[in-house]
Amino acid sequence: MVAHMKNNKVILLFGAAAVLSGMALICQMSVASALKQGGGGIQFFSFGGRAELRNTIEIEEDKADRVKLIYGGKNIKIYPSKDDTVVVKEYLYSSRPEAKASVTYGDGEVLIEGANTRTFVVFGFFWGGGERIEVYVPERRLEEFWVETGSGNITCQPGSLEVVKSIRAKAGSGNIKWGESTAEEISLQAGSGNISAEKLKGNISLQTRSGNINGNKLEGVLNVQSGSGNILLKEVIGSGEMKAGSGNIKVEAPEVTGDIAICTNSGNSSLEIPADLSFHFRADTGSGNIYTDFENQLSFNKKGNHGEGDVGEGKGPTITMEAGSGNVRIEQN
Repeated sequence: MVAHMKNNKVILLFGAAAVLSGMALICQMSVASALKQGGGGIQFFSFGGRAELRNTIEIEEDKADRVKLIYGGKNIKIYPSKDDTVVVKEYLYSSRPEAKASVTYGDGEVLIEGANTRTFVVFGFFWGGGERIEVYVPERRLEEFWVETGSGNITCQPGSLEVVKSIRAKAGSGNIKWGESTAEEISLQAGSGNISAEKLKGNISLQTRSGNINGNKLEGVLNVQSGSGNILLKEVIGSGEMKAGSGNIKVEAPEVTGDIAICTNSGNSSLEIPADLSFHFRADTGSGNIYTDFENQLSFNKKGNHGEGDVGEGKGPTITMEAGSGNVRIEQN
């Protein structure tokens, strides 16, 4: 009996040692990985814990017409606000002053730069609630609003954000989700991540090197590009250019106001337009087929991979569709 108890103790000790060794290895690997991904700046370590509101920045109405936020690696959420004050709330692990953002004013512009720090949290998954930045933006006051994060997601929550000149959001490695905004220029750019945009109005640019792009209810001149990923645009009112390096493109445009160009190197391209639209059409595909509702109005080459002609009255925008290796399809609804 005594020997059996001793054996159990030995087993428990070995088990505890194995668990502790595993914990230490996980901690070491996590820190090493984080440092490898770009761990410059001041390093903080925390054993567990939850990110809490550590800093609040308020920018009064008369201080700045142009607001720019730059963070190295945080998730950023934007909330349209009825107030006239821009408010930035930093939910951080560390309460140290050097972990908080700096604010610079100058010539009608305010620049908010996140601290160059990294906090490594051991067993933070038990608590959840990672670091994030919340930005409350007046619905109808700013001339320019720019936000950038190196590694993190950017989300504009439902609301109605109207900026006079430009809205720009950039994520180095992360997703961008943006909704219901109006400006002369709207630019959403992701290095490696997906882009989701809804109810945007203006000159709209959506670009990602590696990721999918989904748009709904976009109005204006569009420039949409994905290096490797699919593009899906619904309820488009306007014109523009859509390109995909390797991926499919599908555009539903119930109202066309100008030229449309769709090009994919490796993938299928599809376009839906109004049945009563008059336009000039040109389609090319390297290895694929061309499908239309108006083949009798087009002239094709012998191979059948190039078609061109005037549709309807022959006046109106030019629609160009190209696919390096894939099919081209256009439908009138």
